[in-house]
Amino acid sequence: MTAPDTENGMERTEHRRARQRQRLQAAEAGVFAHYGIAAVSGPLVLADPPMRTRVVRVGHGPATVLLHGATLASAAWAPLLPHLQGRTLYLVDLPGCGLADPFDYEGVDLSAHQTAFVGSVLDALGLQEAALVGASMGGWFALRFAIERPERVVAVALITAPAIALPGAVVPVPMAVTSTRLGRRLSAVTPPPSARMTRRLLATIGGDGSVAEVPDAMFDALGAAMALGTDSSTSLDLFRWRTPHPHLQFGDSELSGCRPPVLFVWGEDDKVQSPDAGQRAAGLLPKGRIEVLPGGHGLWFDQPHRCGQLLTEFLREAEQQPA
Repeated sequence: MTAPDTENGMERTEHRRARQRQRLQAAEAGVFAHYGIAAVSGPLVLADPPMRTRVVRVGHGPATVLLHGATLASAAWAPLLPHLQGRTLYLVDLPGCGLADPFDYEGVDLSAHQTAFVGSVLDALGLQEAALVGASMGGWFALRFAIERPERVVAVALITAPAIALPGAVVPVPMAVTSTRLGRRLSAVTPPPSARMTRRLLATIGGDGSVAEVPDAMFDALGAAMALGTDSSTSLDLFRWRTPHPHLQFGDSELSGCRPPVLFVWGEDDKVQSPDAGQRAAGLLPKGRIEVLPGGHGLWFDQPHRCGQLLTEFLREAEQQPA
């Protein structure tokens, strides 16, 4: 391509991104209004990696950082938030997701990146330590940080299987398809997913029950987030077809050396990994436990009250333990 063609292509890309950012923000406002959430959103400047992300602050109380799943955005947490009362909740967009800066993962040491990102988030928020809550990819980030920087973690609560972090995980077909060369090309030319398409896509991963009571505004927001996160997510080299790279997964010695308390809240029909993997991991973790609930990979969508109850009790108990 000539220089003018390249510049025009970049302008078109940025124009599309701007439209999806506006779509995300508008839909997200509707989502928070639906759930009665008073949220304050703003940029968060990080040192490592040097980038801007976005944080949404909700409530008051002990600091709790929430990290969403791959290609999603902080709005995804909305059904759970009314059931996490008495806490300051910091909802942070992962690199390349939501309203965060785009991020190219090619050549990045993912384990080091996960640790650096969460640490930089805490630094930017002015927190020496915090409780961490993660879903899927966000749970993987949270557990990695707890293993590497335990002195900064009060406790970790993981809702659903932590992406491919544990041996035996299987990549869902929709994610596997987008990781192929053809899938990446198609993602670059297909229109952004509509709310209806996003609802159906997430139902294939979380189950029909997980999306039944969720408003369309949620899926409009997450459709925009998926469009914004496509380039970053497809730059990740996590697996070959549906098989994760073993070197990216936690070994037994890493899990057995994790000092902070860890809670898994796992869906009995999780399409990424069965609760057996969580049971095994919880047995290796010195302070690990697991709760298995009916549901799939979008567990906090169809069981927000029970998930919130379990998290609240677990985090309160962890905060009362002597340092």
